[in-house]
Amino acid sequence: MTQLAVAAEFTVKMLTNGPDKTTLVFDPMYLKAAVGDTVTFQPVDKLGHTSMSILTPGGANSWKATPNNAVKVTLDKEGVYLVACEVHKMMGMVAVLQAGKPVNLADAKKKAAEESAKMATNKDRFNKLLAMVK
Repeated sequence: MTQLAVAAEFTVKMLTNGPDKTTLVFDPMYLKAAVGDTVTFQPVDKLGHTSMSILTPGGANSWKATPNNAVKVTLDKEGVYLVACEVHKMMGMVAVLQAGKPVNLADAKKKAAEESAKMATNKDRFNKLLAMVK
């Protein structure tokens, strides 16, 4: 008997005002998925939100959406993906995606520290999100 594997599809909203009185967020900010799953980054508020990869596992496709436009991303390699809104990255509008095992977690933590140092607000977001990676 052959089983057919079906990739899951997720939607991550790009919000100016998020849950729990947070501002400038991806919702969810952390997502664990499987290799081959797809994630659609959907701008809810038309305030220039974008989605771009700032770190992907080795060999994975990177992406950069245009402002106010959705982008669909396939998590094609196992590991941690760091995501930011290009326009609001300085305010800590970031997210972490995990596909399978976190094989590049050390690289992700290093890059997150570099990016967090440049942020004006929400400098601890990457650390909090990376703490969820298992």
